[in-house]
Order: sequence, then C-alpha cells, then structure tokens
Amino acid sequence: MNKNTVSGDIVDWQLRQMGASNITFVNSNMYIVDFKLEKGLLVSYVFNITRGDKYFLQRMRPYAMVQGKYANTAEIAEFIEKDLSRFRNAEHSSNFDKFIEISKKGAEFAEALENLFLNYNVDKDEMERMDEKLDKLLEHLEQAREKAAPIQMP
Repeated sequence: MNKNTVSGDIVDWQLRQMGASNITFVNSNMYIVDFKLEKGLLVSYVFNITRGDKYFLQRMRPYAMVQGKYANTAEIAEFIEKDLSRFRNAEHSSNFDKFIEISKKGAEFAEALENLFLNYNVDKDEMERMDEKLDKLLEHLEQAREKAAPIQMP
C-alpha cells in the first residue's frame, strides 16, 4: 500500500469533516530547481506539471513569489531564463542586499498582517491608518520607479 495515498485519504477525510466544499486531487510531478549565482545567491523555483499538462510556477528563493500558470515547459524555461538574467545582473548592484532585505520585509508584513487580522479584533480606524500608510508606500515605489533609469539587459 502506498503511504502517500493513505496520508492523502486521511487529509481528504479530515478536510471533508471540516466542511470542505470541494477537494480536487491533482496527480502531479513537482520539480524544485536551484541555481547558485556568481556571488553565491541561491535562486530557487518550484513548479508542478499535472497529468493534464498544466504548469504552475513559483520562485521560492531569495524570496517567495508566485509566478502563475504556464501553458508548457518552454514558457517556464523562458521565464526562468529571463528571471535569472535579471538576478545575475542585480546581484552586482551595490543596493542588492538592501533590495533582498526589503523584499523579505514585504513577505514578513503580509504574514504579520494576516496574523493580526485573523487572530485579533482590529479597530477599523487602525486598519484605515495601515491602508493609508501602504498607499503612501506604493506611491513612493512608483515615484522611485519614475526617477530611476531602466536597466538595459544584454
């Protein structure tokens, strides 16, 4: 007996007991791909290929970011090639370490916000203040983009 099948059945049963309205089992192959760049930065991707030849990709390192669905492996390879090229170029920037630090803080913020909202009864005014600060931060990012010179990729 396949242990994974038994574990999957147990999880399926538990989720149904919890009231899951739909559970779709997708038999897939998962790939984890690591690239070590020149200065030691590890860039990692995870993608799944299902029986129906559906592809889902996300970057896991240096920070997690869902990349989305792709039609075929050629599109995944093309995305990864361009993404790696940008990281290989960026790792030589004097601001690269700060960029990684800020990116990780963004992920930490999303997790902390979820924790706050799902575990505490947060005052509406407090939520409004956070929303206003985030709007200002997004505006600041847009202003920085407008001031910055675009990177010319080889």
